[in-house]
Amino acid sequence: MNFSYFDINSLTPKTQQVGMKKLKKYRDEVKKVREDNDNCRPEYSLVHTRNPQVHDLVDNIKKQFKGVQHLVLVGIGGSNLGTEAVHEVLDKGKVKLHSLDHVSTHKMSLLVEELQSVRSVKKIAVCVVSKSGNTTETLVNAGIILDILEKRFSKTIYGQTIFIGNPGTDFMKTGKRLGANIVDMPTIVGGRYSVATEVGLLPLAILGHDTDSFISGVVDVLEDEFESVVAESAVKLQHYMVKNFKHYNFFAFESRLYKLGAWYRQLFAESIGKEKDRAGKLVKSGFLPTVSTPTELHSVGQLYFSGFQGVYTDFVTFDDDSANYDIPKKGMSKIFGRFDAEEVATAIYGGVIEAYRERQLPYRSTIFTEDLPYALGLFMGMRMLETMYVAELMNVNAFDQPNVELYKIKTRAILGLRS
Repeated sequence: MNFSYFDINSLTPKTQQVGMKKLKKYRDEVKKVREDNDNCRPEYSLVHTRNPQVHDLVDNIKKQFKGVQHLVLVGIGGSNLGTEAVHEVLDKGKVKLHSLDHVSTHKMSLLVEELQSVRSVKKIAVCVVSKSGNTTETLVNAGIILDILEKRFSKTIYGQTIFIGNPGTDFMKTGKRLGANIVDMPTIVGGRYSVATEVGLLPLAILGHDTDSFISGVVDVLEDEFESVVAESAVKLQHYMVKNFKHYNFFAFESRLYKLGAWYRQLFAESIGKEKDRAGKLVKSGFLPTVSTPTELHSVGQLYFSGFQGVYTDFVTFDDDSANYDIPKKGMSKIFGRFDAEEVATAIYGGVIEAYRERQLPYRSTIFTEDLPYALGLFMGMRMLETMYVAELMNVNAFDQPNVELYKIKTRAILGLRS
């Protein structure tokens, strides 16, 4: 991958040096988690893939679900976004992913209608993910779709179903009673950090993706050449927060990167968005993360170039020439006729970058240049580690989410259920 940055003047070498010094102790702790394979710390999310048992499980799942044409993934947030992000980039159309992440009768009806054409239960896999085992959206969606499929395929559907979550929950006990495949995820790993655990790896294996390369990318995150980049980037991000930057825009400069932006938005917002820090002080800085694509160049582009303050942009794109088209030398596009589509796309990206520099708008850029499964694993691992480092600099807990529970409690109260 290629990384580049354009920063504001206050981000001096001395500022960077001070930030790196603050991070040193925690960086050493994270490296020790790798050395000790310490599954008692939440940073273990970056280490779990090194266990041979994980590879054996993934290989077995690939064999068991060979021939599947439809994967129904039931989960929300970290339970599904990582899989969706990787699949959107790598999808070759061999297995169709259907994600049920919120309660929508319309979406459910479209899924049921599409699955009507499937005659063999072996063509369908269902993966239900709930770390806590009590997520309303997941329990409702899983209950409905499995009931419908059971009426069509009898209880054989449960042989095509995987329940993934913390061991011992009522959710997992229900899956076992139904005859589903039961897979424990590491209890210490939070949902938004779980893409490199069974939560992400098993669906990706069923979808036919190169999980070995993806795992290799994640494993390399803690190598010095990448870990040092992560630490420096974390210092930069925290500096922008201190300078009252409030808006973080993940600019997916290719449409199939949008879900990757959605995954990162959830990771960063849930990790950094805390009411109080570890010392009990109110947290007064932070980013509102959003996701944009080149479609928004005529909207957010106008907003940013007009001088809108406090925006940090994160460009993510490909150096991708796997498909290309010549532009006709006649008709409406004739002035572009000496170029191909990739050359124009590259020029648009370059034009945006030059406009950002001219307007003194800070940004960072990541360009995927190598094997995509590996690059995605590396990128997602780096972003998880970076989020941990930013939280450390802010003195907040990157791994809890106390305020998310509020809407869950209110929902159950409205339904007259105990929380």
